[in-house]
Amino acid sequence: MKRIDCVNKIAIVTGASSGIGKEISTILVKKYGCTVYGIARDLRKLDVVREELGHKNFLCCVMDVSAKHSWEKFDNFLENSHTSPAILVNCAGILPRFASFENTSLESFEKTVDVNFMSCVYSCKYIMPHMEKGGVVINVSSASALCPFGGVGSYSASKAALERFTESLSCESRDISVSCAMPGFVKTNIMKGHNVTEKEKGIIGSFSADPTKVASKILNKARKRKKRIVVGTDAHFMSFMYRAFPRFAPKLFTKIIKKSNLELFKNV
Repeated sequence: MKRIDCVNKIAIVTGASSGIGKEISTILVKKYGCTVYGIARDLRKLDVVREELGHKNFLCCVMDVSAKHSWEKFDNFLENSHTSPAILVNCAGILPRFASFENTSLESFEKTVDVNFMSCVYSCKYIMPHMEKGGVVINVSSASALCPFGGVGSYSASKAALERFTESLSCESRDISVSCAMPGFVKTNIMKGHNVTEKEKGIIGSFSADPTKVASKILNKARKRKKRIVVGTDAHFMSFMYRAFPRFAPKLFTKIIKKSNLELFKNV
């Protein structure tokens, strides 16, 4: 099957100010000559990316992706400007502090689901009708959707919901390819605000993947119309363990993080 053409296309990328979203935006602009509408909440961070990629190539869009009315406004903009994107990448996401469900507030749970899952539902609902035939949608889930374990209830649930939603959407969509990416730990700032110690940063960093390489793998596989994209050694290991030992694996991973004695997991 012919690869998806990304050259000189219009792309929409959420979470574009940092991490995988920024790296995907960079590849789309520098390698494929795309015009990217970069979406995030922090204009200062978006401005930095725009300076790197060029004002004509990267257009800053400040919005709250978890708010439906934000996507309604974007829908109106695309309609009025007769803009037809060919690429939609949903990268925006948050990782709440590791905690048992008992120690997780409902407000935190709802916010996680809204940002990680509902934002993608809104995005697909309002953007896909404007997209070019033969385009591609990439929803970035997580390895936590591959195997559940204690302490990440809201995050895992939101990412698992995104995986199932994306797979269902791919079955329905005929004119647009739909892919779900599930990367493992990546060197991004998603754990900002977790009060991670230097020791913990070192441990996590030792098995975290480079965001540029992860972004490149996701784009390359999505262009080949791969529906399910698992990226990272840790992600593949979690996937294998859960498929092979569905009862044992979640308990094992939960036990490991509890036995680690890291401050990061003290509320699990």
